[in-house]
Amino acid sequence: MSSNRINIVDDQFFDHKSQLMYISHSKYGSDWKSLKHFHPFTEIFFVLNGRGKFTVENKTFPIKENDLIVVSPNVYHYENSQEDKPLEYVVLGVKDLLFQIDEINPHFIYQNFNKDSGDIRYYFSHLLVESKNKEIGYDTVCQKLLELLLLKIIRKLNIQLHSHQSSLPIRREIKMICQYIDQNYANNITLESLAQYMKMNKYYMSHEFKKYMHISPIQYLIERRIKECQSLLRTSSLSISEISEAVGFSSQSYFAQIFKKTLGLTPLQYRQSNTNDEILHQNDHDNFLIQSIE
Repeated sequence: MSSNRINIVDDQFFDHKSQLMYISHSKYGSDWKSLKHFHPFTEIFFVLNGRGKFTVENKTFPIKENDLIVVSPNVYHYENSQEDKPLEYVVLGVKDLLFQIDEINPHFIYQNFNKDSGDIRYYFSHLLVESKNKEIGYDTVCQKLLELLLLKIIRKLNIQLHSHQSSLPIRREIKMICQYIDQNYANNITLESLAQYMKMNKYYMSHEFKKYMHISPIQYLIERRIKECQSLLRTSSLSISEISEAVGFSSQSYFAQIFKKTLGLTPLQYRQSNTNDEILHQNDHDNFLIQSIE
């Protein structure tokens, strides 16, 4: 008789646990360009089917089936779906997660998992099933599936991870600026009025905001207004002029110019595209909340 016992040592790899916040499943039915946005947490994308393009900061690259993209916190990104091969993908929102990424692409990870697609798809599909069915203990199962997925990514790419807390935090003042803009975007906001509200030097404030958010305060304001315009164009009967005024643009012509520059469509074209299909944005979309976003 022979016996071989292997002791399992706790390496405390997940001593600081990343928290799964939500799982989102999306499928696009037509050519669509999302609005540039960011989150204060990490997002993990996995492409189930289709083709398109993904933009992180100012870098754009093609994406296809079995591609995995990890976007770091507070980094602007958006995706385009190819019309003849619409994108279908799953997104995980993960709090307190940051990978140690190389200097060439410091804000994201992009990797194709064709050879390991079975394992990766297993994790994502089971995450979707668990989060949708919400049986007893589903949140625990989802958390463990996330940890297995992270280990798969780390082993495959030979990278490390560390807590989001050890990364560059968003300062309290930056959060206050974002909150103020989100709540008052329809008003006449200028760099001077923001600085006055924050009791900060406008140049220092702008510099610090851009350092953390990778965008100026005024650009953040513009994109917040555009996002609201998209919603009103899809869901309201307000005229374009009324929408322009409602969200705080000084003139309709300036609004039309900025809207087209941002989305590649005029406000009228955007509305016509969405009249009979309110979800040009997401033709098939399921979003399952795992934990409340703080």
